[in-house]
Amino acid sequence: MRVLFVENDDSFSWNLIDLLPFARGEIQIRRGLDVAGEITALDGYDAVVIGPGPKDPQRAGIVGIVRAAARRGLPLLGVCLGHQAIGLAFGAELVRVHPCHGQACPITFGPSRRFPGCAGVHEAMRYHSLALTALVPPLRAVATSADGVIMALEHDRLPIAGLQFHPDSYASPTGRAIVADFFRGALEAQR
Repeated sequence: MRVLFVENDDSFSWNLIDLLPFARGEIQIRRGLDVAGEITALDGYDAVVIGPGPKDPQRAGIVGIVRAAARRGLPLLGVCLGHQAIGLAFGAELVRVHPCHGQACPITFGPSRRFPGCAGVHEAMRYHSLALTALVPPLRAVATSADGVIMALEHDRLPIAGLQFHPDSYASPTGRAIVADFFRGALEAQR
C-alpha cells in the first residue's frame, strides 16, 4: 500500500508518520502547498493522510486535496489541520475558538463506521484554535470533547475521517489504536 502523507510544516508530522501502521518505505511525504495545485498528485496512491499544520486549511491549500481524494474514493485521514480541511471541503463551518494548545482532555467516541473499535472515552491531546461547527451530510461527528468541540468526524459513504486532536501525542495513549482502527477498516472496505 502506498500512502501519501501531506505535510504542512508542523513539528508533529514525524510523530504522526510513526503511528501509521505501514512500513516506512510505503509512505511518501510531500508538502501540502506542493501537492495542492497538481491534478495528478494523488495518482498511484492507495491512501492519503493530511497532517497538522499552523495555518487555516484554506491558506494551507489543502481543501482541494480532500476533494480529489473523495473523487477517487481513496481512504483519507485528516489530523488537526487535515480534519478541518475535510470539514471545509464538505460544507462545514470553521470558527475561531479559545486556544487549546497542549491540553489533554477526555473525548467521547460514539458509534462509528470509520472507527468501529473506538467507542468510549479516550484521553486526547489538543492543539488548536480553530474548530469545525455545523457539519452537514455526508459528514457526521463521531467524537466530541466535554466542551462540545467536534474531535472526530467521518463521511457516511467514503473512507474519509478526521481527528481534531493529536493521536501522535504522548498524552493521547490510545492514539495509535485509533489510527490503526481507521486504516484497518479502510483497507477491508477496499478488498
